[in-house]
Amino acid sequence: MAEMTCKSCQLLEGTGARNFIASMDAFIFDCDGVLWNEAGPLDGVVEVLQELRRLGKRVFFATNNSSKSRMAYLKKFEKFGIVAYEEEIYGTAYAVAYYLKEILKFDKKVFTIGTTGMVEELDSMNIQHTGSGPDQSTGGYNLQEWASFELDPEVGAVICGFDEHFSFHKLIKAASYLAKDSCLFIATNLDDRFPFNQNGVVIPGTGCLVISVEAAARRKAKVIGKPERVMFECIQSRHAIDPSKTCMIGDRLNTDIMFGNNCGLRTVLVLTGISSLKDVENVQTSVSPDNMNLVPDFYMPSLESLKSSLNI
Repeated sequence: MAEMTCKSCQLLEGTGARNFIASMDAFIFDCDGVLWNEAGPLDGVVEVLQELRRLGKRVFFATNNSSKSRMAYLKKFEKFGIVAYEEEIYGTAYAVAYYLKEILKFDKKVFTIGTTGMVEELDSMNIQHTGSGPDQSTGGYNLQEWASFELDPEVGAVICGFDEHFSFHKLIKAASYLAKDSCLFIATNLDDRFPFNQNGVVIPGTGCLVISVEAAARRKAKVIGKPERVMFECIQSRHAIDPSKTCMIGDRLNTDIMFGNNCGLRTVLVLTGISSLKDVENVQTSVSPDNMNLVPDFYMPSLESLKSSLNI
């Protein structure tokens, strides 16, 4: 019989929290569900981040949301009164552009399933692309129209991120480009839902689009966002940070916490977003050794709960 995973997950509070923070050099924060939600910034976030900076800690922000560029995120931070700098912000749109340009030395054109945020980051790296926005259709079942689509011979990669204009036309084109083995297939992330909870409405995430393209193309995408290591490698390429003295703080076990564990970081789950303590208990008692990477080192109700530990 397989042994159950038994990694502990302790409440981070009081003296233990102060000592832990003192032992860390850098903190990486997820955004949605950690710093803010659909209603605005969460309580205590501004004060806690200010105090961490005052203590000389380095602060970074890593989000799987590919809909915004770093500059767009910077404006959102400013709107919420949160101090942040462009070089501290790492979204999957930027990470994909970095991966193509710096890691793969990509020199072809990208077929983009994504928003203006992704296009802006590709532009910043001088990567050619097909743009964003709706793909016009005459409507209805029109096999003749679909078969007449012209494919750009310069396209050497398909990127799939969040796209509110995702359509059957885009799916046809993506699958057609990916019919060539030489065409790269890259996804920003596999998040199935956005951390949204209003009026019982479910907002599907990028992962739903990626699965559609994977099915049509009969190929699996290379995922860049959390929990994969590429995002951390992207941060490390710009900043000399020691993984053993870096902490990842997030609200989702299968992205934020797994990302931190994959990269050798300390991990803290906050309970203001997707995952709950019950979710932690479920993976702790799982017979699958793979679930060990889903267990955080610590948890806390919210970032605000650090205020008392930091005497603010």
